[in-house]
Amino acid sequence: MSAGLLLDALADLPHFRALPPDLLQRVAEGSRMVRLRADELLFSQGDPACGFYGVRSGSVRLFRMTADGREQVLQHVPAGKSFAEAALLTMGRFPANARAMQDDTELVEVGATVFLKLFREDPRLAAAMVSSLSMWLHSMVERIEELQIASAPARFARYLLRLPARDEAGALVVQLPMAKKDLATHLAIVPETLSRLLRRWQDQGIVDSRGKELAILDSRVLIAIADRESE
Repeated sequence: MSAGLLLDALADLPHFRALPPDLLQRVAEGSRMVRLRADELLFSQGDPACGFYGVRSGSVRLFRMTADGREQVLQHVPAGKSFAEAALLTMGRFPANARAMQDDTELVEVGATVFLKLFREDPRLAAAMVSSLSMWLHSMVERIEELQIASAPARFARYLLRLPARDEAGALVVQLPMAKKDLATHLAIVPETLSRLLRRWQDQGIVDSRGKELAILDSRVLIAIADRESE
């Protein structure tokens, strides 16, 4: 990847959008692009934190392994989002595993050595990171409140309505960025409940499930479901 494209990738990250060109160039000197295949491991729990990452395309699953060998999904990171900042800034090691969920997953890696030196020496970078991470924390608080208050149908409806959509013969078609079992985990819904919701909404003519795609046939009903806090 050319230097210009790497700079563009860094400028797309929330942390760096407001950085002046000279400082962004210095961050780029310690950064690189990483491409992964589906199910390829990026790092393992306990590995030294060699940097943090922004997802350019595809998505990444963060998970831990339970004592009985099951995968406990912590977060799905879609394109446009970043992860592992806290591991780099405070822990020194990755607290979870990271695995690509799709082929051609592309990440920008902000390397630890250059970034940490700049973070200590240049208050502009420190201020940008604090501001961006504060906004991320605020969004996480909102997500926790939503999981605690909103019903399972409302959480699922809100998720679908937030996805990028294309118009197709009067329907809004969205691409599900993860497998349905992973989506259920992300929404804190039992997989069987998610399957029942999909079948019910399909029978009612609200949506049409098409594998990895889903057509929203009646967005007004879905918006009404999203606005309800109870079943």
